[in-house]
Amino acid sequence: MNRMLLSFIIYHLSFSGVAAQTDTLVINYPKKVTIISGDSLQHVVVKGKQGDDDFVYRNTIRLVDANYESNVSISREHWELIPSVKIGRRNESRQYSNAISTHLGVGFTCPTRVDERIDFSTFKSWEFFATIVQWDHFFDRHERNILSLGLGVDWRNYRMTDDLLFTKAPDGNVTVEKFPLEFEPKFSRIKVFSLTATLRYEHNFGDGFAIGFGPVFNYNAYASIKTRYKLLGDKVKHTEKNIRQRPVTIDWMLNMRIADVPFYVKYSNDDVLKDGGIKFRSLSFGLYL
Repeated sequence: MNRMLLSFIIYHLSFSGVAAQTDTLVINYPKKVTIISGDSLQHVVVKGKQGDDDFVYRNTIRLVDANYESNVSISREHWELIPSVKIGRRNESRQYSNAISTHLGVGFTCPTRVDERIDFSTFKSWEFFATIVQWDHFFDRHERNILSLGLGVDWRNYRMTDDLLFTKAPDGNVTVEKFPLEFEPKFSRIKVFSLTATLRYEHNFGDGFAIGFGPVFNYNAYASIKTRYKLLGDKVKHTEKNIRQRPVTIDWMLNMRIADVPFYVKYSNDDVLKDGGIKFRSLSFGLYL
């Protein structure tokens, strides 16, 4: 009986194209085929096919008195750390759909065009951002081409750990000074909090590789200086606000997925602070989930 069932399965999977004609399904280059056999039941799962890694085919076959009953399911499986929710209905003639998703980014800042007096500590300077709501428009049924619009928030800090500290001058501009000799420096950093709007195009090549690019518009709502040091063995924290950050800046974001590991790089052509203060531009990189 198992031999009869296996022959039937081989008949279904032995073709070399992809088509759906009456009882015949042709799957070209499946990624994984699983066959579970019992005395009167056989369950087949085929994952992946040529041009669509998310394709899933399931067929449950039951033998009853030399006849068989077949229950077929064809669907897609796509596992992500942060899920997306499909909205609306796909237009079969235009082959597009929409989804709502959420994303997180965690990385480091590595400023460029830096004032020669400053030496930032890259791997002690971090960025955290969240795209709280993102609308994704898919231009094809395989979801290879995506246009995304997102709204979120961003926190970035730029830290020094040597003998220099950030300070606000009487005119409100940020400058740097040396720690007094009696101080034991810990760090001095600038933090910027932003509300963000993202526009990005992404292409999914398949096999875990994708690339996207677009602008991120930042409304820099808040910025501050924090300095920590020890004085005569006591821990001291000093904070200054209203440091004249640029209210609006634009980042250019490149995101890539290689072997399903997601990365991002963001760069801004704008100085973080207004004219009159110290000069540096924002460059950041890390994981984009």
